[in-house]
Amino acid sequence: MNLGHVLFSPNGRIGQQDYWIAILIIIGGNIVSSFVPVLGVILWLGLIWVGIAVYGKRLHDAGKSAWLHVIPWALSIVFTIIGAVMVIGGAISAGLMSQGDELTQEQIIALVSGGGGGLAVMGLASLVWLAYTIWVGVMKSEPHANAHGPATAATPAPASPVATGSVATPSTTDDAPPASDDAPTTPGDPPRS
Repeated sequence: MNLGHVLFSPNGRIGQQDYWIAILIIIGGNIVSSFVPVLGVILWLGLIWVGIAVYGKRLHDAGKSAWLHVIPWALSIVFTIIGAVMVIGGAISAGLMSQGDELTQEQIIALVSGGGGGLAVMGLASLVWLAYTIWVGVMKSEPHANAHGPATAATPAPASPVATGSVATPSTTDDAPPASDDAPTTPGDPPRS
């Protein structure tokens, strides 16, 4: 496995094993990026490219367009925007009901319903990515070359003679054609009569 090609090149094809290894690297990178303040943002932006390259090559391997990768991105963005609007709406509603320094029951309900509903909708974005990642990972590879390169699936080993029903028998000297007198001899061969 050429890790540089798998992670950074958008061209070609990768099989299931390389895909899952790359997905683990992306998940690890995302975890690390969440703990590092400024460099984490740069790492996260770089991981977007890595994701495009990895998912795209795996889609190519299944004979599909890498443009399918736009669908989970679009859904994630839409769900995140809707969820953020719900959270902000809940906070604004609670603020408009303000009657002093104490939170009223109506304010708490507005915060919980807006915030909880918004977080649930944003959680749908994670479910979209999870389902998409599994779908791409379990897709069957095209067994032949396609527009994106040669097949990545291992070619099956030739069937053994026992499995096909034919049994090979060792050759005996009786089956061999008779030696001619003008055939060359090698040292150690018995003399011919």
